[in-house]
Amino acid sequence: MFKLKYNHYRLGAALLVGVMLTISGCTTAQTKTTDTASAPAESKATTTLNPAINAAAQKALKFYDTVSLDQTRAQLETLLGVPGTVQADGRVAYLDPDSGYGVMIQYGEDDTVFAKRLIPTAKSPELAALSPAPVTDRQTYRLAAGMPYYEVQDIMGCDGIEISLSKPEPGSPQQIYGLAWFNPDGSTAIVYLNLPKGEVISSEFIPG
Repeated sequence: MFKLKYNHYRLGAALLVGVMLTISGCTTAQTKTTDTASAPAESKATTTLNPAINAAAQKALKFYDTVSLDQTRAQLETLLGVPGTVQADGRVAYLDPDSGYGVMIQYGEDDTVFAKRLIPTAKSPELAALSPAPVTDRQTYRLAAGMPYYEVQDIMGCDGIEISLSKPEPGSPQQIYGLAWFNPDGSTAIVYLNLPKGEVISSEFIPG
């Protein structure tokens, strides 16, 4: 379900989570649509992205891409081929020995994947290369709760990279979807969206 995708997104509320993408790549041109809220739609690689950057980013996100919500722990660990390390909060970290990237998994009571989060490297150069220009804390602070995703795109200058996804909490329609923009100095801007509405819940800027 997860592959590198680099054309522009417009969030559409009717889109199912099952077709959500791992990467919404950045290009220097942006196209506005009339949609006010949505979830990422499938797109294909554009000729504006260097194939070497594409390949490096795909390798970096290999573990994250492998994970699907509702996979059992046994299924996931067979696919990843490495043992997990249980964290103090009960989540389990899996690291790719080749790339240094990994994925943090929260399992539900039924031992299936409830949530996943990308574990980046210190400066994540493969992912920083996807952005046409570094993002700043000032841009991140302009992201207000309830803001539709197309406004996020306008402020940040391009689409973000999916770094987290979870199933809705019991009794809640809200599904949290995290997107990030990586800078060469290791700093990162992150925005969390409420799916399926595609509206901002919160945002943060993590210094390098």
